[in-house]
Amino acid sequence: MIGRPQQGKANQRSAFTLKNIFLNGLLISVLFFLNKLSVPGSALCYGILFCMAIRSLEGAVKAMSISSIIIVANTHLVDINVVHGILRFPLIAVAGSRIFWEASRSRGGLFAGPHIKALLVFGGISLVLAFINQYYFMISFLKLGVFIYGAYAIMLATDMGRFSGSDLTVWFCSLVLFYVAGNLLAYGLGVGYVIRATIYETGANMTLGLSGMTNHPQTQGPLSAISFVYAFCVFLFTPYRARWVMGLAAPVLLVLCYMSAARTGLFAALIAVGLVVGLAFMMRSGRTRVRMNISTSQIVFIGLLAVVGLIVVEAATGAAITQKVSDFALKSIRSGDGGTMSFYAVFESRMPLIESSWRIFLQRPLTGIGFGTSIDPQFVANATLFSAPTEKGFLPTALLEEVGIIGALSFAVFLIAFFVHYWKIRNIIALGMMACLLLLNLGEMMFFALGGMGLYSWSLIGAGIALGDRVVERS
Repeated sequence: MIGRPQQGKANQRSAFTLKNIFLNGLLISVLFFLNKLSVPGSALCYGILFCMAIRSLEGAVKAMSISSIIIVANTHLVDINVVHGILRFPLIAVAGSRIFWEASRSRGGLFAGPHIKALLVFGGISLVLAFINQYYFMISFLKLGVFIYGAYAIMLATDMGRFSGSDLTVWFCSLVLFYVAGNLLAYGLGVGYVIRATIYETGANMTLGLSGMTNHPQTQGPLSAISFVYAFCVFLFTPYRARWVMGLAAPVLLVLCYMSAARTGLFAALIAVGLVVGLAFMMRSGRTRVRMNISTSQIVFIGLLAVVGLIVVEAATGAAITQKVSDFALKSIRSGDGGTMSFYAVFESRMPLIESSWRIFLQRPLTGIGFGTSIDPQFVANATLFSAPTEKGFLPTALLEEVGIIGALSFAVFLIAFFVHYWKIRNIIALGMMACLLLLNLGEMMFFALGGMGLYSWSLIGAGIALGDRVVERS
């Protein structure tokens, strides 16, 4: 029998129907485009978000997820102003407080699950290491506090939501569909390509990949990738009749990811989906198994059909597909004058970040320099308690640089606890979402950044957790 929420008013409001998807999408659209009205519109938007966060546990999760997509929005679509800088973190604080209050009254309590405890241990150890180093300690303290607080609240709230009558799945699907629609709107209005750069070798000016409804192609790629994984999982595993809308959204998201020229995003999406399907096959027998809407024979047939189709198209177009794949893998994006970004230039832009992190790690291998900090002169000159971004594109070396071996080991314990916990309860969607986020952080360091696209990614990890038992059959 498929685990589903009990019938009731809450379930009726959150039933996975086209009507509810439209109504949720309409609410998201209104709140998003209120920010087009400059400071007054943004203030009204955040006022509504605070009311949502205070009202209920589900409202707290929804408020944070809407904030996440507004923060990274294309400034041609909305006005990003001082309101967002002042209120985005207090919103997380208020939403988290509402969630923790609900958790304290529940049977599981505030520390349900070994992964929750492991996350708090990682936070505590990283804070002690930052205190020992005394290198921009307050910045480390604030960044660490926002990450631990936000990730803890999202995981706790969405895990509690698995047992309530209100299913958050329709909300997150509406959010993903709004993201798709926003990207199509930006593309149609001609504001989807807004970032330009200079090619290293020739000095020629070039347009980077599609930024769509976001503020940068390097934001668009990861968000499209993790949204694709979620849409694919909803379509493949859930019992909802209206799941076909996510089946339509999934290939569009994959195309958006490709158009962003985000290699890490596309590869992370495909690997994460392959992992989820592989886990699903492993869990198709026994007392508890994951249901799939496509049989094994259908998957094999579709795979063979795709391979044959690619071979035919490849032969008919003179190896055009191979060339496209090669260009994308090497990031050979052509500029208006025909210049090409070379293989060397691509990795030239990333390797200094990795080498710098490794060199700093070797200087302080045990404790690192401090969570969320950098010795880069630009960081030192501009770091404040309100804005202290760092440019680090590779999670393993960046983590070693900031928290050393001690902190990195405690982070590894958190990841192991997360994967073991959700493996035991057969929540492969949560596993797939976390795998995708980790893979994305091999190219874009956003795992700990809940001030931007990291909050959206963590919201979708929460979406996978919330789906939970709804895709499981019990014999």
